[in-house]
Amino acid sequence: MLIDYQPEQIRTITSSSTDEIMLNVLALCKLAVAYGVPVIVSTVGVDMGVNTGTSAEILAELPSVTEIDRSGVYAWEDAEYRPAIEATGRRSIIMAGLWTEVCLAFPTIDMQAEG
Repeated sequence: MLIDYQPEQIRTITSSSTDEIMLNVLALCKLAVAYGVPVIVSTVGVDMGVNTGTSAEILAELPSVTEIDRSGVYAWEDAEYRPAIEATGRRSIIMAGLWTEVCLAFPTIDMQAEG
């Protein structure tokens, strides 16, 4: 799961540099492709005109991946995103997101509660 790696979102992070963020997420993308791990990419607010899509550098590493745009902040509650994760058939999920609370912690808690 790659959650909200959009330029507007990346610019809000001050705990790491943009270069460091991109280096890490690009390495994750390359590893996922090399090992055949399914990747689900989400954005927020693109269809509403609030944000642009996932950073072009990231999408270049994931040529067969389609973004799922959400209108809400919480990915696991999204009508398209959750079924896409479930369709992978994976019980172990690798998650990457810019904001620990809403991007990672909340979906993890709900996924664990649901098995």
